[in-house]
Amino acid sequence: MTMPVQTFRERMEDKQSVFKTEILGIKQMGLLRGNPYPHVLPEDAWSLNLWREIAYDAIKHFAQSEIVWHPSKHNMLSSQVLCANIFYPLREHLNVIHTWMQSCQLDVGEVVDLNFNFVSHKNYLHERDDRGLPPIADLSITWVDMAKRRNLLLLSFKFAEANLGECSPAGNPNPKRCYVSSKVVGSPRSQCYRVQQGRRYWDVINSASGPLWKDSLVIEKYCPFRYDFFHLMRGQLLAHCIQSDSKSGYDRAEFGILYHASNSELLQMALSFDDERNPFKVWPTLLHKPETFHAFTLQDFFATLERSLPLDLTGWRQYLNQRYGL
Repeated sequence: MTMPVQTFRERMEDKQSVFKTEILGIKQMGLLRGNPYPHVLPEDAWSLNLWREIAYDAIKHFAQSEIVWHPSKHNMLSSQVLCANIFYPLREHLNVIHTWMQSCQLDVGEVVDLNFNFVSHKNYLHERDDRGLPPIADLSITWVDMAKRRNLLLLSFKFAEANLGECSPAGNPNPKRCYVSSKVVGSPRSQCYRVQQGRRYWDVINSASGPLWKDSLVIEKYCPFRYDFFHLMRGQLLAHCIQSDSKSGYDRAEFGILYHASNSELLQMALSFDDERNPFKVWPTLLHKPETFHAFTLQDFFATLERSLPLDLTGWRQYLNQRYGL
């Protein structure tokens, strides 16, 4: 009898379960939405989800900066925790991020700052009162280019998620509207539940300088933001609003996804769009300026770092390899 092939998430669940029991010495299963899982820590031991060398400082920094941890921070597959484990130590090594960004063909003169769970100074999309929506960017990198202009890169982390983040139909009194794209695009005020909640997505999309090709949004019968493009849309619109705002403090703002290359499920949308299932191939074709979107893999990130890794990051690198196989 042929054994079923494990999904990426299942492989990572097994890996984290082994790390939890053999390295952390915890056999108790943690609860997630009321159910016990071997890859989840007991909630009172969630800090063990962070590399021990940063745990105290990272928790203190998040508290002082009023950065909210995800309710599932005790889940060892947490993308937010992965982001912190990778980038918190690099706050003292911005030159490492500089090297990576240069390898991505960005005209970086200097990386000057990085922040977690980016919140813009202005509520461009009218999302701040919606606690049900995850943050758009797990990480923001502020950098100065060769022309001394101040720029921003917003990054969303995806670890073991099977999709990029869909627009939930929960609360929508008439979800059938989501499956007639021509009506949604043509009359969002009456056809889009998010507009009726006060979100400004379609105001930005339909503005004269909107970043998306509106004709492309009706290629399929369903609203393109009902499924995998919802989170991409939010990130792209936020970056566009920041760049368009002369008072934002940034000359340029771009958006990207940083993901695990082995997560093949993430690269296969539930529904194809224009005969393509890979969201990272389709999304740039919907943008007036496709160069403002980036899809980075963690593997490429670390491959670049290996060439000139500072000696005091050796323990960090060993931890990430043992914990995540990166």
